[in-house]
Amino acid sequence: MPPESRPMSYSRSELTRLVMPHMQNVLGSLFGGELMAMVDQAAAVAAIRHAGGPVLTAAIDRVDFREQIPIGALVTLLGTVDYVGSSSMDITVEVYSEKVSTGERRHTHTAHIVFVAIDQAGKPTRVPRLVAETPEEQARYEAARKHREGFRRP
Repeated sequence: MPPESRPMSYSRSELTRLVMPHMQNVLGSLFGGELMAMVDQAAAVAAIRHAGGPVLTAAIDRVDFREQIPIGALVTLLGTVDYVGSSSMDITVEVYSEKVSTGERRHTHTAHIVFVAIDQAGKPTRVPRLVAETPEEQARYEAARKHREGFRRP
């Protein structure tokens, strides 16, 4: 049984991949579908850590594509759980592209995904409360809470 609450820092995820030629689009940069798969994986790790069990992607709320990522770059994805409901978790994934030869690192994409924790029968199950400990975490929590309120139906 998961604990009653977990700090935001508990669930952070980090995934790093090298962009290979088989991952390119017709323009010679990272194909968006490949990036989306990586984003979903990074978000899933954060969600599984927070929930303490299986989760499903419920929604990809938003993806901001700021820059292309070239073949040969290192891509690092950082996932954070920013807000939780009773069974759902709002997760942000920030994507960074690094030119390996120089170490230059750029923030290229940001994605917001919602996951739902499920039980053995595949039904939604309660997740631990989320504890924001630092001012930065409290700001992320509050921004995610306001964002979620904007999506509530009347």
